[in-house]
Parts: sequence; structure tokens; C-alpha cells
Amino acid sequence: MTLTSRSVTLPIVMGGADFAADPPAHYAWLRVNAPVGQVRLDFGAFAQDVWVVSHYADCRAMLTDPRLLRSPYGPPPGVDVPEHIRLVSSATLDMKDGDEHRRLRSLVAAPFTPKRIERLGEQVRVLAEQRLDALRADGDGGPVDLRHEFALPVTYTVIADLVGVGDDDRTRFQHGVTALMSGFSGSQEDWEAQVRDLVAITRELVARKRAEPGDDLVTGLIEAEEAGDRLDDTELVAMVFTLVTAGYETTYNLITNAVAALLDHPDQLALLRAAPDDEALWRSAIEEVARYLPPITGTRPATAVEDIEWHGQTIPAGASVIPLLAAANRDPEVFEDPDRFDITRSPNPHLGFGHGVHFCLGANLARMEARVALQVLFERHPGLSLAVDRGDLSLELMPLWTRYRALPVVLG
Repeated sequence: MTLTSRSVTLPIVMGGADFAADPPAHYAWLRVNAPVGQVRLDFGAFAQDVWVVSHYADCRAMLTDPRLLRSPYGPPPGVDVPEHIRLVSSATLDMKDGDEHRRLRSLVAAPFTPKRIERLGEQVRVLAEQRLDALRADGDGGPVDLRHEFALPVTYTVIADLVGVGDDDRTRFQHGVTALMSGFSGSQEDWEAQVRDLVAITRELVARKRAEPGDDLVTGLIEAEEAGDRLDDTELVAMVFTLVTAGYETTYNLITNAVAALLDHPDQLALLRAAPDDEALWRSAIEEVARYLPPITGTRPATAVEDIEWHGQTIPAGASVIPLLAAANRDPEVFEDPDRFDITRSPNPHLGFGHGVHFCLGANLARMEARVALQVLFERHPGLSLAVDRGDLSLELMPLWTRYRALPVVLG
């Protein structure tokens, strides 16, 4: 992805090759020419036209606007949604609204505390060191795909440990999680079979933790109580999927994006290398990556429950609306020189983890894992460099995500 080209292909198709070649240029075009506009989300198997807002102030406002709800109507009358589809889609926390969302969020927040997450820091350090040891032992000094061979296995192991997946179930669980996050990479039948298996494994996990509690988040969710209220088994299964999305998918892409951004900006990487023990600087660097190259570039679509007038445009009731967080993060009205990557940026009120009631549940976990994994990586391999020309890197064609297909590096 180049940040110097300013060519924009219209109509804008998020998930298309033209958009992926230069997302910031398209965000800039939208902010200037269509602050309340329409784009197409291209998921390959299907496409969806949605309304988007791209200015920082509008994104923040829409993220708390009661006229925009995640699932106001439920499934169409007469449509029988299979349980495995419902559990990984409409039943998850980020698809709930109002009182139901507040109830679930309060129960989930009990075990998912910053203090508990920070205690995982040493585990992340050990996992990162072990993974780098394995890469050195298995390799011949050739290129390593940092995304798939470092960031992904470290973060997967953390989330599997966090929710309490046993050793015997890890391969099945990972296959199911990969299918859930990747969408229809093959046939729909194969995808649904893997998701059904993931639901079955998770139900077994919940049953086992009820019988044999442990020091893990599923046990914490089972024991969480507020005013006598607890999560039932179906809610627990859906909540595991919420945690996996919040604490796994976002995190390994944040680590990958951070390495890409730092290698693109050697002056910023030099600041970190000159102060390896400066925790405040490392934390600031993670916040800047979340602003400059966020893994998630927009929220799940919300539905307008009434006509909404915004900047002279009418968003009709029933329309899908997305605040483009990545566009807001480069709004020059909020961020000085927004296309500059600056790990010392302050203040940095980015929307990389969202805003309002749907602020990312796994934000603290993602921040901590990325910071610790990167500290270990650059401490162990100060000569880390790209193994390919910068122009050979490409983003996956997936709307609302910034995910590199691969990040080949020489560890050095």
C-alpha cells in the first residue's frame, strides 16, 4: 500500500483492488467530496451498498446515535436461522442494542478487567520468545512470514489459554476460528461444517468449565453475576465468539500492521530502539499504529431506524450505515499532519478501537499483546527487515479490514 498516490477510482468499492491499493486516498476523497456518502462493500460472494461517514466528529456522533442500531429488527419473519449461524452473528455482543447490550456487557466486563489482562504480559513475552526460538531452529536464515508464523500463533495461543481451551481441542478450535474469521474461503458447506464444529467445541468447553472451574475467562463468565443475573449457556457460547474476535483477530493484525508501519518509518523505529525500556513510548507507539494503520477500519453496519438528516443528506430508514474509523483517524481537523506516522503523537484521540457502548472489549488485551510481542521481536532481532520490495506487499481484499496477505521479513 502506498500513501503517496492520490488516484481514486469511482464508484468506491471497499474490498476491491483499486481501494486496497491506496485506502487513505479514498478516505480523503470521501471526507472532501462525500462526507455522508455511499460505497459498496464487496465480500466476493455478495456485495452490499452502505452509507458511510468519514469525518471524525460525525463518526463519534454516529457511534452514540440512538437512531442507529446493530440489529433492530431481528431475522425476517418466517426465516429460520440455523443455530450455528445465529451464535456467530446476531447473538454476539457487538450485535446487541439497548438494555440487552448493557446487561451482557456488564456481565462480560466482570472477568475481562485491565488488571487481569496486564497479568498476562509475562505469558505473552514467553510465548513470543518461544515462537522466535522455534523459527530460528526450524529456519535456514531465509524469509519468515511474520503474520502467519509469529503474530498469529502467539495471539492464538493467548486467546486459547485465556478462554481455557484444552490441549486436545486446540487444533479443532483453531480450524473453527480460522473459518469464522476468514468467511467463505471454500464451499459454504465446508464453512458451515467447521462453524458447527466450533459451536460444538465451545458448548463442550462451557459444560466442562461448569463442572471443573479454572482460572480462565469462560469460568469467569460462568461465575459472573449482577443483581442475581447470569449468562445462560447460549449466551456464554456467543460470548466466547465475541472474545475471540476482540482478543485474537484484531490483535495479530495489529502486530503485523505495527511491524509494517515501523519498517516503513525507520526514524520512528529508531526512537523505540533507542529507548527499549520506555513503556510510555511503546504504549504511545501502539496507539499511533491503531490510528495510522488500524486493523478494523469501520464498525459493523448499523441500521437507521428512522430517516436521518446529516450534512444535507437523507439517510433513509432501514439503510445500513458505517462510521469509517480509519477515515476519521486521518481527519486533518483533529490530527495535525494526519498522514504522518508519529509514535510520539499527543494527544491521540483515535477511533481505532471504536467509541461509545461498542468500544472494543478486547482493546486492553490487544494493546498489551502487541506491545509485549513487538518489544520481544525487536529486542531479539534488531536487524529485522523486509524480505521483499515494499511494493510487493498487498492487503487482503476484505472490506472494513486492513490485513496484509503476508509480511515476509528477514529476522536479522
